[in-house]
Amino acid sequence: MKLNLRSVDLNLLPIFEAIMETGQFSRAAERLAMSQPALSAAVQRLRATLNDPLFTRTSKGVVPTPRAQALYEELHQGLEQLRHSLAPKSQFNPAHSKQCFRVMSGDFFEFVILPTLMSGIQQHSQGITMKVTPIGDYSPQHLIQSETDLLLDAFPIDDDRIIKELLTEDELVVIARQDHPELTQETVSREQFFNAVHVVLPERNRVLPLDKILGNKLGKKRKVGLQVTQYSSLLVAVAGSDFIATIPKSLATQYAQRLNFKVFAFPMDVPLVPIYMMWTRALDKDPAHQWFIQCVKSAYGQLKSSTV
Repeated sequence: MKLNLRSVDLNLLPIFEAIMETGQFSRAAERLAMSQPALSAAVQRLRATLNDPLFTRTSKGVVPTPRAQALYEELHQGLEQLRHSLAPKSQFNPAHSKQCFRVMSGDFFEFVILPTLMSGIQQHSQGITMKVTPIGDYSPQHLIQSETDLLLDAFPIDDDRIIKELLTEDELVVIARQDHPELTQETVSREQFFNAVHVVLPERNRVLPLDKILGNKLGKKRKVGLQVTQYSSLLVAVAGSDFIATIPKSLATQYAQRLNFKVFAFPMDVPLVPIYMMWTRALDKDPAHQWFIQCVKSAYGQLKSSTV
């Protein structure tokens, strides 16, 4: 039958440990900054709890009983681990870290920021790794339960347990292949935009519900010729067809030359695309997490300066 820990004064365990390691009540009391009578009273309570005398007095100090010796061997490592876990972590040394940071985001993050971010991290550490998983309905719960270190999304989560910070805002642009037969000028007009056939992402994965904005402002909808699941498919589809697409400027800037497409200013006024960083309050003071957040900000800063 297991002992109910609620019936045990856990403050007695460091006292027990100190006696085992010093071999004397007086020296243990000294180490713990306690009076000897207070320490003796604590030992009496622990004896009553465990139903064992624990220590026998001798002229040279105290000798532990077999039960006390076995108990110390089992408890000591656990107490050390507990001290390590609860100690203030004022520093984080990435050079010696093997930590894996877990990020939830759309593939925009993987295409645009991940290469710059990992390059920056590897300048400080060869042991730090990262795991990126897609956003889903379960994302807020994973964040709250500290199963994910960071969530990057255009849609902030409204929960007091989650910290939200606006990382950046990106403008929308239109992309088309270089030799698109209809888009031969430096700009794309509203008429051309609505006459063209578009590649789009699923509604949840869009960084902005563009059709709602266009519908509310102009009463029009895009002609959708292809819906894909991720930006990689969207970019390839545009590069190899007469379809056009609307994407964030930072993504277009990075891949325009590689995939041979041209970038147009969006033909109407639409809001900037926000990117929020979100994490649980439980990690807010963690030095490793704070270091990682700064790495993400730095990577976005480099990206922003390169697209200006």
